[in-house]
Amino acid sequence: MKALLFFIPILFLGACNQSPKSILTTVAEISDTTLLVEPFGMCSDGSGNFYIADVGKHCISRVTPEGEIEVFAGTGNPGAADGKLKSAEFNSPSGVCFDKKGNLYVAGFGGQNVRKISPDGEVTAVAGTGEEGYQDGPADEAIFSSPRGVCVDSKGNIFVADCWNHRIRKISPDGMVTTFAGGGKRGELVVNDWKDGADTTARFDAPCGLAIDAQDNIFVADANNNSIRKITPDGKVTTLAGTDHRKGLSDGTKEEAVLNVPTELFAVSDGTIYFSDTYNHCVRKITPEGGVVTLVGTGEEGFSEKEPLESLLSNPRGICVYNGYLYFVEMSNHTLRKLKL
Repeated sequence: MKALLFFIPILFLGACNQSPKSILTTVAEISDTTLLVEPFGMCSDGSGNFYIADVGKHCISRVTPEGEIEVFAGTGNPGAADGKLKSAEFNSPSGVCFDKKGNLYVAGFGGQNVRKISPDGEVTAVAGTGEEGYQDGPADEAIFSSPRGVCVDSKGNIFVADCWNHRIRKISPDGMVTTFAGGGKRGELVVNDWKDGADTTARFDAPCGLAIDAQDNIFVADANNNSIRKITPDGKVTTLAGTDHRKGLSDGTKEEAVLNVPTELFAVSDGTIYFSDTYNHCVRKITPEGGVVTLVGTGEEGFSEKEPLESLLSNPRGICVYNGYLYFVEMSNHTLRKLKL
């Protein structure tokens, strides 16, 4: 299925000599839920194409530079069949990212696996048996529990936010799966701890989106801990914003800022971290100096297009920056929006 998208700019009144303001734009018809059902993670290939993991549609959708949305991979039926793009099956895919060779990796939240889409359109399994649980080892024997986010470092290591195992797992180029960071309790209904520290001494609670910078620092949207975490290449975990399950909506310093279930994030070269503060229905950023600033949303759920801080969002998820714009999807509004930075 392919459909033409359209853009609705938000116009601001003011004197001609004022500095330009950020502009929020909708990039898909909100009423058409056949285009995006439950969009979660997203990424860009750097050429103007955006790839969206649609949990509810069991597929990967693509938005082209020409403004068209199409099913890129998947039949729409939940499954784990490998093969060509349109014959392969996915089960509630939630995270997507590219490596430097042009391979697209997919975290299968419902499939309990990690898959790869090669540049020539072949879908293959990377890791996971399809069972739910926890086990390190060779990739085809490793077991995950609802993996959400995925990213790849400069050495080709794949990192996975293993959500209900509350751990960050690592898949090495030789196909071995190990636990890179996090430990403690397992399970969807448990409350795990919040703790900084070295590798497996650290604690996460439902880690979701992952992002990585040029220095191979990994950033984690630690959803149920209401915080954004950082993992250095040697495995040291620290907290950038939010602490220990405290939830709410306030900007400020690391100690002052309060979040509410952040799920996806994106790191840019100047050190800024953009993130979807999902249950606050906001898009926010962490500045290079460490302050948290809200960019879009009021904290109330809905859909409206006004100035960014007066606009209503509903469960923002996947987020990325491309060509001077911040793009993000909203799971409950079934839409893709962009903000001129």
